[in-house]
Amino acid sequence: MTHVDCALVILAHNGSPFTRHCLESILGAAVLPAELFLVDNASSDETPALIAEMAPRLRAAGVAVTTWRNEENKGCSLARNEAWERVTQPYTVFMDNDTAVCTRDWLARFQAVFRDRPAAGIVGPKLIYPYRPHPIQCAGVSISTLGRIAFRGRGAARHDPRYATPWATWSLISACWMMRTDLRDRVGYLDECFHPVQYEDLDLCIRARQAGFDVLYTPTVEMYHFEGITTASFGQVEYQRNIARNSLKFRERYHELFSTFHDDLPADEYRWLARSELGLTPDIDLATTD
Repeated sequence: MTHVDCALVILAHNGSPFTRHCLESILGAAVLPAELFLVDNASSDETPALIAEMAPRLRAAGVAVTTWRNEENKGCSLARNEAWERVTQPYTVFMDNDTAVCTRDWLARFQAVFRDRPAAGIVGPKLIYPYRPHPIQCAGVSISTLGRIAFRGRGAARHDPRYATPWATWSLISACWMMRTDLRDRVGYLDECFHPVQYEDLDLCIRARQAGFDVLYTPTVEMYHFEGITTASFGQVEYQRNIARNSLKFRERYHELFSTFHDDLPADEYRWLARSELGLTPDIDLATTD
């Protein structure tokens, strides 16, 4: 089994069936990470038992696994930062526990982007739904002159040629991405002002760009993302309030920067497409590809 010099950081707050999908897909991939930090963010379901089951299997496959349990849900930024601080590999991958590997050699393909683009700081995949016909969920993020967010390609066909080309963007979502570990030293960690979640990833991408790094979308890596499982654990009402609060912080911080953007998307591209509008089947399909 080939191992890649990177560390995966995965938080789990409940949603144990999705965490199982995620970890099984990592084990079933053609390449494995050198390190894995698996953090139980105060789950109240079967997550502790699942981690106790899966950690030895991952270690047997040659992955250096570190696990711990937080006594309270620390949110995304703080809990990820605590793990990222301990990474010893040159690359760090953030994964939500409701993602799963689609492209079997995904880690090697991510690293190939960094080899080809020495200025790359963060690289994100084509996120697709784990339900047929596997439409695109996010092919990079666009930001309007007013700071509105659009998931490029949301709802488009998986192989739509418009999203088959790598491109440089100002932001990505951290459901899954690979980044240089030393961004923590040169750019800083996730800003915990965006507690407990939302916009901390967009903010880090912008700071990386401002520091001279490239932020890139690559279609060469496809990842499944169930979407909303990780964030739903906070409760729908609080989650919506949190989006509003953190969106305001984000726009206030960068409004001068956004005013300089050339907005190349029509206004309707910024309308959020609900999952019910995407024509997804109810059956999970997690087939991997080479």
